[in-house]
Amino acid sequence: MNKFKLLAVGAAASLLLAAGPVSAGNGSTSHGSGSSLQGAWEIEVIVRFPADDCTKADPVPFGPNPFPSFSTFHEGGTMNEHGSRSSPANRSPGFGVWERLGNRRYGYHLMFHSFGADGLLAATMDISTRLVLARDGDTFEGVSRFVFTSVDGTAQNFCATMTGERFTL
Repeated sequence: MNKFKLLAVGAAASLLLAAGPVSAGNGSTSHGSGSSLQGAWEIEVIVRFPADDCTKADPVPFGPNPFPSFSTFHEGGTMNEHGSRSSPANRSPGFGVWERLGNRRYGYHLMFHSFGADGLLAATMDISTRLVLARDGDTFEGVSRFVFTSVDGTAQNFCATMTGERFTL
């Protein structure tokens, strides 16, 4: 009798493992979640001069522009970002928080450090973004405002427009 129960438990465990992970909560997944920003995204960013309406501001003429960036929005409201505008030796990954602001509207705040040629901290980038998720949940458009503050306290303001596309399998 005990041998039979052990076999039954083993068979049930095997079926659960074969079925893969089970999602709990709101039913969102790491890809194709539709109505949530949660997941991994490839983003094209255009840095622009500061303006009240960033979408109409001129792009800055220096550095690669536009440039790709990656962001991951984690369950619970944290995020990671890594842009390619400068070498990984010259900037840290970005870390931040995100939240839903309304129907398909989201906001996030992230920061990263920039380093000089000597490898020492040169500046901090502070970025605030508002975006709108498309109805299909697989693309978005957004506007960022950011402040580049050097270690001597000098601050430069910029804005950026962006489009994002969700990573899918």
